[in-house]
Amino acid sequence: MFCERLFDGPVLFLILCELTMVCIFSSVYEKNQRENWQLKLGAAAALIVLVELLDYYFVDFNTASTALEPIFCFGAAFFFAVVILKIRKRDAFYCTVWSYFVAEVTSQIVMPLTDTLQLLPERFFIFEKAFFYCLAIALTSCPVKKVLVKKLRNDDHYHAGRQKMLYCLVIWGGYLMLCNYQFIFWLLGNEPESGSYMITIFRLVVGIACMLFLYMQNNIENMQRTEQELHMIQQLLYRQQEQYRTSQETIDLINRKCHDLKYQMEALRKLKDERLIDEQLKELESSVMIYDSIFKTGNPVLDTVLTEKSLVCEANQIQMTCMADGEMLSFIGNVDLYTIFGNALDNAIECVMKQKDVEKRIIQVSVFQEQNFLMIHIGNYCDAPLMFHHGIPVSTKQNRGYHGFGLKSIRYTAEKYGGGIVCQNPQNFFVLQILIPLSACS
Repeated sequence: MFCERLFDGPVLFLILCELTMVCIFSSVYEKNQRENWQLKLGAAAALIVLVELLDYYFVDFNTASTALEPIFCFGAAFFFAVVILKIRKRDAFYCTVWSYFVAEVTSQIVMPLTDTLQLLPERFFIFEKAFFYCLAIALTSCPVKKVLVKKLRNDDHYHAGRQKMLYCLVIWGGYLMLCNYQFIFWLLGNEPESGSYMITIFRLVVGIACMLFLYMQNNIENMQRTEQELHMIQQLLYRQQEQYRTSQETIDLINRKCHDLKYQMEALRKLKDERLIDEQLKELESSVMIYDSIFKTGNPVLDTVLTEKSLVCEANQIQMTCMADGEMLSFIGNVDLYTIFGNALDNAIECVMKQKDVEKRIIQVSVFQEQNFLMIHIGNYCDAPLMFHHGIPVSTKQNRGYHGFGLKSIRYTAEKYGGGIVCQNPQNFFVLQILIPLSACS
């Protein structure tokens, strides 16, 4: 009885296909796909048995409980992606949704053909079905791996943010409702005993439509990201040119001052007035202090941003300190890195500029590792209490149309790498902390 139910129902094919597709979709994130293959294979077999047992004891083909079958399969595939393949939950959910729809569409094509094309005697029909299942999964895996996965990913990531997760959840939930066993009978006016293929065609059409919706949403999001990155690249190139020009001017200034240094030192020796000597020394000091504004962290993009902002700080009597190992940020894209530090430092400079007391114009920047996270800490003096809305300080400007745009951009960029931001307002200080899991660099 159990063996007949095993091959007669769609669960075996669905769970086999979903687990295979999850491995294909999540291969983008796996460092060593061949490691622990025995564990993965054993876990997959255990999940298949578990799902089949749940199906056998809890699902009745004569009731609406058949809606539990796709949920069982989906839950097993998601568990496999998170626990066994160790994929981040958002990415695992996105991969599982796609795996589910690929398995559903494939099953609506393969299972009717398998029932129709019975080539072997009835006693060998089980082996024939198993062969067709494996063949169908193998044929489906090739285009999914070589075409679909490449189309969906961007910079070797799916960038599964909150908006994409919500969209996937709505599409998946809508498909579950539409393809509920009893709902289809009511919608199409067919009974299961009629032998009609209308239900299969309906599931197939809805499944393909859901896949198209997900694909279009992904394309639209990629286009928006590309436009934003193009704009940021243009800004980055312009800033780099400005930084290069500033650096050249600084070097020319230092060269001139160094050339004149021996003459000024000789003149200082002849001066007897201590006041004049002190003035000359201050002039020399201000001439060479600009050289301290050039940062060398090991990351050229970070150097560009820090040098540019430090020159602004020096012109406005702002003390900016930085302790950062730029090489730790190498896995972050140039545009994303410029977005994070550029917006954060702009906000900090704007805030401390309101301080009339020059001693309070302080900005601190640090980049360090804490456990399995990359921490970016940017703090500045702020004696005014702040109000927060959705974790972001409320703007004090009269025109709030662009309220928190810089911080929202930083949060969006951090979420691309599986991280997030935390804004705090301790005593007379504002702190922006950006947390990115180091697993994102894989």
